[in-house]
Amino acid sequence: MDALQLLDRDGAASSSPEEGVTVVALHEGCLRQGVGALRRTLGEALDSGTSTLVVDVSGVEHLSSVVVALLLRAKRCCRVRGGRVVLRGLGRDDLDVLHRTGLAPLFDIETTTAR
Repeated sequence: MDALQLLDRDGAASSSPEEGVTVVALHEGCLRQGVGALRRTLGEALDSGTSTLVVDVSGVEHLSSVVVALLLRAKRCCRVRGGRVVLRGLGRDDLDVLHRTGLAPLFDIETTTAR
């Protein structure tokens, strides 16, 4: 499986997602290779006019500060377009860190079962 995968709004593999909404599934393989692939994928999504970015992080153990910084950068771009960044599949520890640092309110967080 690719480190990053473009999905439709419901999480199914897609080559033509809903207009204005991009779902990116992040996996450990991406983080092991560095964040360049994530930076490129987010950049391409934002360059294509995406206003709402859904990032499924259920495939990673922990979010690094660099990944969070990239997500914040994407959030600023989406906000300008009237959109948002949704974090899907956050682990309990990552969610706790986002709350303790005051970053949680900046994202829309989809709650799922704890991992």
